[in-house]
Amino acid sequence: MQTLEDELSDIFPGQSEMAAVMRAHDWGSTSLGDPRGWPEALKIPLSMLLTSKFEMWLGWGPDLNFFYNDAYIPTLGIKHPDMLGKPFREVWSEVYDEVAGQVGRVRAGEATWNAELLLLLERSGFPEETYHSFSYSPLYESDGSVGGLLCVVTEDTARVIARRRMETLQTLGASLANAGDRPSVMKAVYTALASNRRDFPFVALDIEGAEDGAGPQLIAAARVSPAEFTEAGSTVDLPQAAGLPRGDWDLDPKKAVAMAIPGPAGREKLGSLLLGLNPYRGEDDTILDLARLIASQIGGALANVAALEVERRRADRIWSVSRDLMVVVDGEGKFHSVSPSWTRILGHAPQDVVGRVFADFMHPEDVAPSRAALDRAMSGGDLTNYENRLHALDGSYRRIEWHTTLEEGLVFAYGRDVTERRQVEEALNNSQEQFRHLVQGVTDYAIYMLDLDGNVSSWNEGARRIKGYEPQEIIGEHFSRFYTEEDRANGEPARALETARDEGRFLAEGWRVRKDGERFRASVVIDAIRDDEGRPIGFAKITRDITERELAQQELEAARETLFQSQKMEAIGQLTGGVAHDFNNLLMAVLSSLDLLRKRLPDDPLAERFLNNAIEGAKRGATLTQRMLAFARRQQLDVHSIDLTQLLSGMSDLVQRSIGPEWPISTGFPLKLPAVRADGNQLEMALLNLIVNARDASPSGGKIKISADVHALRDGAVEGLPAGSYVRLVVKDQGSGMDAETLRRATEPFFTTKGVGKGTGLGLPMVHGMTRQIGGSFELQSRPGEGASAILWLPVDEAQPVVSQPVTEEDSVPAAERRLKILAVDDDALVLMNTAALLEDLGHEAIEADSAAQALEIILEREDIDLVITDQAMPDMTGVELITSMQPKRASVPVIIASGYGEGVEVPGRDVIHLSKPFSQKQLAKAIDAAAGSAPLAPRFGSKPSD
Repeated sequence: MQTLEDELSDIFPGQSEMAAVMRAHDWGSTSLGDPRGWPEALKIPLSMLLTSKFEMWLGWGPDLNFFYNDAYIPTLGIKHPDMLGKPFREVWSEVYDEVAGQVGRVRAGEATWNAELLLLLERSGFPEETYHSFSYSPLYESDGSVGGLLCVVTEDTARVIARRRMETLQTLGASLANAGDRPSVMKAVYTALASNRRDFPFVALDIEGAEDGAGPQLIAAARVSPAEFTEAGSTVDLPQAAGLPRGDWDLDPKKAVAMAIPGPAGREKLGSLLLGLNPYRGEDDTILDLARLIASQIGGALANVAALEVERRRADRIWSVSRDLMVVVDGEGKFHSVSPSWTRILGHAPQDVVGRVFADFMHPEDVAPSRAALDRAMSGGDLTNYENRLHALDGSYRRIEWHTTLEEGLVFAYGRDVTERRQVEEALNNSQEQFRHLVQGVTDYAIYMLDLDGNVSSWNEGARRIKGYEPQEIIGEHFSRFYTEEDRANGEPARALETARDEGRFLAEGWRVRKDGERFRASVVIDAIRDDEGRPIGFAKITRDITERELAQQELEAARETLFQSQKMEAIGQLTGGVAHDFNNLLMAVLSSLDLLRKRLPDDPLAERFLNNAIEGAKRGATLTQRMLAFARRQQLDVHSIDLTQLLSGMSDLVQRSIGPEWPISTGFPLKLPAVRADGNQLEMALLNLIVNARDASPSGGKIKISADVHALRDGAVEGLPAGSYVRLVVKDQGSGMDAETLRRATEPFFTTKGVGKGTGLGLPMVHGMTRQIGGSFELQSRPGEGASAILWLPVDEAQPVVSQPVTEEDSVPAAERRLKILAVDDDALVLMNTAALLEDLGHEAIEADSAAQALEIILEREDIDLVITDQAMPDMTGVELITSMQPKRASVPVIIASGYGEGVEVPGRDVIHLSKPFSQKQLAKAIDAAAGSAPLAPRFGSKPSD
């Protein structure tokens, strides 16, 4: 026995939202009563309605109680679901009177149809302009009477409004196309927009130079300030009861769009446009876009008007200076005006020609044909390349080629003297056979003739080579077979011939097809061939295969993009290096102050802890600057011979423990791998960065493979590398890979795909900068879903490999063996003060100079200076320049250069100690010992930020 739930599921079938709503609805409160008692005549169409994807509703009973499906819910809007079961008159009370007549016809058994009917529906809380196409069909009771109606509906609102707006733009464009001055532009705008009084109930236009008081008056009535007319446009509120035009509606417009008419680039606006908006449309995000297009069209038309005015002035100048004949002739052949060039070409003065008819100056044989040609020109058929002969003052005849246009009942014509050209053509005709042999022998160009219908009538050797057809295969065939299927479908062959016929020549580049179906890029010229009467008799066609040129152009574009990226990275590198230098000075002041502070603090564990935290933070900053300098390729490197196998073996256990067992590291090296030239510490740091990145790219675990092999590269095989032997070191992960954009930006500084606080974005730039600095290269290869490979190209070193080991330094600061007078030079006051304090704490006497110039004066004045410690990057005079300047008189004074840069600190002919910023007191002491001769001379001190 069926339950009530089962019975209701049979009446309201399916899993749709409305099926569930209808099963839960209290039908007993409606005139329809319990659904189980409903007639089959209602249940059957109701079942169809609930299982259909079409937008439908159904009314049943005397009140046409309302049923609808899921597809109809958007049409109801906020009335859903309250209108279920309500009388149709109540559901759509706002439009019921408009369809009541159709409801009556349906009750009489007649079906109705409406296409795109305007209905002002209150489905969003306000009357809204909507359009619907729908049919009413009667639903019959078992006794043959009409029990209800079924409505299948399609909402056309978006399509109708979009079509209306497109038609408005098209109408406006067509109207503006013929506007020759500002008043005609304004008239065209008002006329075109008058066809769309639904979107724009009123239009107000204010154009500079066009007298029209209505536009400014309407703008004033709308109380819109000039500041609101911008090129971006803005929606403004309109004052109520202002009496503004309503257009096609019965309500006053509430809002309008204020839009500036844009002028040419860099120019001020050309006017103001105010468009009243439809009061029956809610928030419309696209109306500003439409208004911008309208304003743009108006601006373009005004620009054309300005250009036309310029052209008119230019035409006046051209009339005076043109070397071609220019004449104005009426229908009787009488000259109304002739240009000064008549005298240059034919010898007659213009005043001797004006007022006479053209037959007075024409070869007798050409009078009748020219009379007929003038009649064609007077009837609107412009002449193109029409030729006749005119009598010159010296008794000769000149052949003139005419082009005409008709304006206000007069023929305007310009004629070119082609006498010499015709003489050349006649000479060429006499050597036609020689020319045929010449054309036939050309192999780089396909040269052939077409008849007026486009059929091939001749075929040279170049055509056979390029297109692949033998003459007997193609002569008589239509030339359209050389086009692609798409171009043939678009009518390109016919359009090409029509252009050549009308304009004399057709030029184009496009894809063509050889006999074997292969496509190639072609440059095409089609020239119209005419007889002596100017009538077309065929076409000459020249085709050149430019496929290789296109490929070369594409390669050039790729090279330009590569150069752009290189220049961008170089600029970023210079900026990064500069920032790192300044940051080093700050860290120098911080670290040296903390070194001195440690000796003066009382024995307090908490204070000691805070001090250690500060030192550790400063050291991290130093590490960051080293990475920035590495990217900028300005870090200090200790480059020597490195055995990669030994290097990786020494760090593999530590690295594996650091990243965890989920990411096993495997290596694949050949038995004999040559040594490379690199900085051991920096190379270890680079490999550690790459391995950590590989781990982070595979959060679920996965093997990390490190491999190496040797390549003998030719010049340019790898971007930026000269020819030579290189070791290709690869770190490959099994992660998710990178898309093209991420891959392109991966080596940019501060770019990272890791979460906030999980990466500085300097790891890969550091690797990139380090490899470039040692004469190698770094590249990334990756595709989404295929992991990533980080590739280091390292230059091979033929010397014996040596792996540098970190030197363990004692924590204590070595005591000075003797008190020295040391000149400290730095343009940064903080660094100078702290350097002096460190020196004095070591037991030396510090003499301070805040510039190289001041330091040079001191050195030359005092002979008791034992040592000079100078900054490198200083204004006016660098540290290297200071050392060079003191050479002649104080060459024996030892010198230390303190700089974060690894380049540009060498002094020719002199050993200079390099102390890397930021440095500790311990590193300073060792550098002094080395410089003063109490310790072996070392190349640098303070290179490791962790010291």
